[in-house]
Amino acid sequence: MTTDVPARTVPDGMLLPFGDEEPVRLEFLADSVARLAEEAAERPALTVLDRRKVPGVAGRQETVTTLSYRELHDRARAVAAELNQVCPPGERAAVLCRHDEHYIVAFLACLYARVVAVPLYAPELFRSQTRLRSVVQDSAPLCVLTTSHTDADVRAALAEAGWKGDRVLLVDTAPTGEAPELDVPAARPEDVAYLQYTSGSTGSPSGVRVTHANLAAAAYQMRARFMPARTAVSWVPFFHDMGLICGIAAPLSAGLHMVHLSPMGFLHNPYRWLRAISDHRAEWTVTPNFGMAHCVQRISPEEAAGLDLSSLEALAIGGEPVHARSVEAFVAAFGTSGLNASVPVPCYGLAEATLSVAMTPAGEGAVSRHFDRAALAAGEVVPSPPGPDATTLVSSGRPVAGAAIRIVDPETGQDVTGRVGEILVAGPNVTDGYWNRPGSTARTFADGRLHTRDWGFFHEDLLFVVGRIDDVIIVRGRNHFPEDIEQTVEGAAPVSATAIAMEGAEEQRVVVLAETEAAMLNLPETDRSALKERVRQAVSRHHGLAVSDLVLLRRGVLPRTTSGKIQRRLARERYAAGEFGG
Repeated sequence: MTTDVPARTVPDGMLLPFGDEEPVRLEFLADSVARLAEEAAERPALTVLDRRKVPGVAGRQETVTTLSYRELHDRARAVAAELNQVCPPGERAAVLCRHDEHYIVAFLACLYARVVAVPLYAPELFRSQTRLRSVVQDSAPLCVLTTSHTDADVRAALAEAGWKGDRVLLVDTAPTGEAPELDVPAARPEDVAYLQYTSGSTGSPSGVRVTHANLAAAAYQMRARFMPARTAVSWVPFFHDMGLICGIAAPLSAGLHMVHLSPMGFLHNPYRWLRAISDHRAEWTVTPNFGMAHCVQRISPEEAAGLDLSSLEALAIGGEPVHARSVEAFVAAFGTSGLNASVPVPCYGLAEATLSVAMTPAGEGAVSRHFDRAALAAGEVVPSPPGPDATTLVSSGRPVAGAAIRIVDPETGQDVTGRVGEILVAGPNVTDGYWNRPGSTARTFADGRLHTRDWGFFHEDLLFVVGRIDDVIIVRGRNHFPEDIEQTVEGAAPVSATAIAMEGAEEQRVVVLAETEAAMLNLPETDRSALKERVRQAVSRHHGLAVSDLVLLRRGVLPRTTSGKIQRRLARERYAAGEFGG
């Protein structure tokens, strides 16, 4: 399936073609917020729910901060005025704020000042600073935006990263009076708005050059599929592409009221996410797949009974593969809370496409199909009844407005309609490359199209994503997709599995790294051996593969990206180094 758009869309101003539809005239995000500050000045733009230490009060207290569109605009303009004095248009400014209103103000200020934003995060004790150091060194920002609460930690982290600059602006202390006129040129569609660093699931993070036109197109695509809505809720990190587009760009450009809670707040107590949806009568929210599983594991039936999720019309699921088992468990657990089974809508995207490539329309629900496992491994798409010889895949929906998707042989570049191949994407949301990486840019964006390195196919006009090309396990000349093996393992034992390939003497050997609860790790050796044998038999029976090693690990040990995806390359390296035992 393809959509009739050229490989590289060249916008005429902000008049963008979207497939067979009439061209769409779009606004830059900063212009949208400025307009709404006039047209809907007192409408709430964002609310931040947080638990903070309040002076003189024991423990952490729930705090609620709300900014109207006028207040948001005024604060962003005030910070932009100060930024304009120290950071010329086109230079880079890193955003190192907490997940709160100051982060959104800082990001908008960069857009107002025509400075290239580098979305990052404030240093935190629980988070490795490896990514922060890597991004700071790669992007070499001239200026840094943070707050007075995190200033000392940010300066220490910047010094450790070898940052040579000294221009640090505090977002929360900028005067909010009458801001002076900004002495900046008008933004052009092709100007870079920000650098979106990739999650690093296949290597070190790379800075994707997202233009103002890309950002406007991405926000439109999200609105076209999920709007109208009045209120949305998100906990996804702002520095991640899903958090930035779904939590900032799309809702603000549509005039929504966006309710935010922190990622750590969600991880500690996922009930807070669903409570926010219930309390604010939100119509829309987002999560990676693991967010649903986290809720099912951590929210009791008694807590679920106190929720009213009947207002929710779309739960966009992305950032990692979507599993039918996770969707079914989530719907079953919260159906009594008013959640409609059609609410979960899987999506597929990546940073290089400014997030979205395909989405399931709101109201259609998750669509699962069964395919013959052996045929799929050979590149054939053969529907199959459920059973031991079938694998279950969840559709990612249909291409977003203006996106052209081709399925090709990754070696020859020829179309392979009806077969498994590499997913190629073009459209106004597709970026033009990486910051300072001409080699990677030439490979990934060859012929004006985004080569995703993801296996996928179309079936019943729906896109199904099979897995990463670089992660495929090849044994005796046959391809085996790790996600399929992991599905089998998780059906045989109460674990979260990651299948990796290690080089053997003659061929690749399969290793399964399985995270599980502490109680499972503390079982007697005979019971653990029986569990491992059950897993080995299941993989042998369904895939014809021998598991050379199965390692049980406590949850949270395996390296993950910012969106929760396993970093398979790093997992292989750590396994080879003996860090996981055996």
